[in-house]
Amino acid sequence: MAQLNEKETRDEVVEETRRIKEDLAQSMDFDVDRILEDARQKQQESGRKILLPPVRQDV
Repeated sequence: MAQLNEKETRDEVVEETRRIKEDLAQSMDFDVDRILEDARQKQQESGRKILLPPVRQDV
């Protein structure tokens, strides 16, 4: 099996997504509760309909 060249397998979109995630986490002192609260607040402010997963009936 041929070796993968790191330069050939570099995905700029993945790298940018990881950088944004790291910057966001760092700006909130890596506090998961703060990150989730921020996400929920942004959802509310967006005015978009928020869909919840269906409730399982077979439990």
